[in-house]
Amino acid sequence: MELRIQRLLTRRVFIYYLTTFLILAVGEVTGYFMSLRGIQVLSKSELQELESLAQHPSYMVIFTHNLSLNLIMNIPFIGPIMYVILIGFTGIALGYIVVSSIGVSVLYLILAYVSSAILPHGLLELFSYSLSAYNSVDASVNVIKRRPLNTTLINWVLRLLLSVLILFIAAYVEYLELTIMGAVIHA
Repeated sequence: MELRIQRLLTRRVFIYYLTTFLILAVGEVTGYFMSLRGIQVLSKSELQELESLAQHPSYMVIFTHNLSLNLIMNIPFIGPIMYVILIGFTGIALGYIVVSSIGVSVLYLILAYVSSAILPHGLLELFSYSLSAYNSVDASVNVIKRRPLNTTLINWVLRLLLSVLILFIAAYVEYLELTIMGAVIHA
């Protein structure tokens, strides 16, 4: 039996990547309008915790938080559902934070989106999540189609490791961005 490892990355990962940006944007706008209507998404303690993290960043705290989300997204069959829920809720929380911490303005909403999705850490982090969602879907399809389990498992593990590595780099880049931004603000 010949072990044939499929390509680790495909065009489908890119489609998931674009979808991630869209889900995050829709979530952010939803959170923004929910917050304007007085619907509480985050408690004051959760908001204070996020503000504290931004003021006193730690790349390991950022990484471990994002890693837990990433690992959930890699689980076959439930990963794709969790991917939509977690990215959507992240957007909702971001929209809520904009209104409660920064102010009511579409400009602030756009700036928050850019800072979370378009800055280098966001590009890497969202790619990692996209790879994880793809990984989960691919493994699920391979199980349903009864493809060889050893090949499916090898590809799943390799993609998982790649997504974790990218996520670690993203956490460190986010730490650097927050540190630089904090130094600029306090200068």
